[in-house]
Amino acid sequence: MGVDDGRMRLRVTSHRVAAAGSGLGRVLSAGPMLRSTFVHPPTHQVGYLKASRADLLRLGALFRVAAASPHSAIYVPVPSGAHPMAAASGDTRPMPLLLAREDTGLRPSDWPDLRHRMRRASVPLRVTAPAARTPDRPDDVRRRADRHPARFAEYAATIVITARAELLFWIGDWLTAAGDRVAQDPHVHQHGESFLGDMVGFFDPGGSNDPMHAFCVVAIEPIFHQARWRKMSPAAAARNRAPG
Repeated sequence: MGVDDGRMRLRVTSHRVAAAGSGLGRVLSAGPMLRSTFVHPPTHQVGYLKASRADLLRLGALFRVAAASPHSAIYVPVPSGAHPMAAASGDTRPMPLLLAREDTGLRPSDWPDLRHRMRRASVPLRVTAPAARTPDRPDDVRRRADRHPARFAEYAATIVITARAELLFWIGDWLTAAGDRVAQDPHVHQHGESFLGDMVGFFDPGGSNDPMHAFCVVAIEPIFHQARWRKMSPAAAARNRAPG
């Protein structure tokens, strides 16, 4: 991973999946890069995204990569060792995430065939994400999002999100801004995790709650937890907190 003029470079694996009649030419897999990212399907129309600060920044960048490419989908697998999340309606296990611009022509029902074709060939690749902007958007962009929200679906044990490029950029900027707040969040320092906000207005602006209204975003960042540093000697704590 690298950063240059606000742009982030990411190591992914490219899988060619081109098919006649489809604008989608490749699936870019994040592989183990997002080892602290857990995406849970909706419970009572609210999904849950739990991630570390670094993963939120990378995930925001990946959304912008998807927004910038009319021929690519982004695949985020479930990290190894993932555990279910307790919920009122029962435990929910995290799911892989597949996202793309809607003009790629990706449909949730395409995923099993795409996943099969991904096994045929893979190439390591570096992609450069556009620089993040403020997540604030003017009223005309918000009105367009209301008319054309992102599409959320669960298919073949995978969460599939498709949206217009403009909306994918916006989601990516929202996630980056959330990641930027983690290091200064008092709840992270006290408890090692913190609720950062609900991603509302992207998936269901009309409030129909079908199939999902919002993503609840939680930072899980034990590196900033004060209790961790109290167990260390002052010298060790200083070394671990030092940049790089």
